[in-house]
Amino acid sequence: MSIPQWFAGQALLADDMNARNPKLITQQNDQTVTTSTTLVNSEITFVPEPNAVYQYWLYISYSATVNSDLRWAWAAAGATLASFTIGYAATAGSGVNTGSDVIMRRPGNTTARAAGGTDTAGTTPPVNFHSAYDLGTFVTDGTLSSVTLQFAQNTSHADQTILRGGNQTRMIYARIG
Repeated sequence: MSIPQWFAGQALLADDMNARNPKLITQQNDQTVTTSTTLVNSEITFVPEPNAVYQYWLYISYSATVNSDLRWAWAAAGATLASFTIGYAATAGSGVNTGSDVIMRRPGNTTARAAGGTDTAGTTPPVNFHSAYDLGTFVTDGTLSSVTLQFAQNTSHADQTILRGGNQTRMIYARIG
């Protein structure tokens, strides 16, 4: 269904009006990855309409040590993303409340994004909560394919990397064209 242009005297349908409403997807449960840089699917997934343009805002909550960090990417076979991301660039010895560099980038469609952890090596599970952001737009092709957030450790390590659930990691998206 496309977002139509409306004209005087035209009947408006509920589906046409509701297509413009923002939608929310939440990560309900914590998901943990240990000793792996292989991306796994999160609970942030949906099937967008074909031949459409969407705007999205992804708010990631995670915990990781300085050894493992976080890496995320999109599995979106039928969509081309234009992402703008912000992630914590942890440095050795930095604490959760210590200022540090951030990574602000415009990664390619299939490029993984990274964000650092601050828990000391060997802290299992890591207890510091961090945020990373990914926002932008995506265009879908003519197929019905899911868009799924995937995550892993940025560096394979025995320390845990946790994508936080309980309504902490969430995505808001809206069809804009």
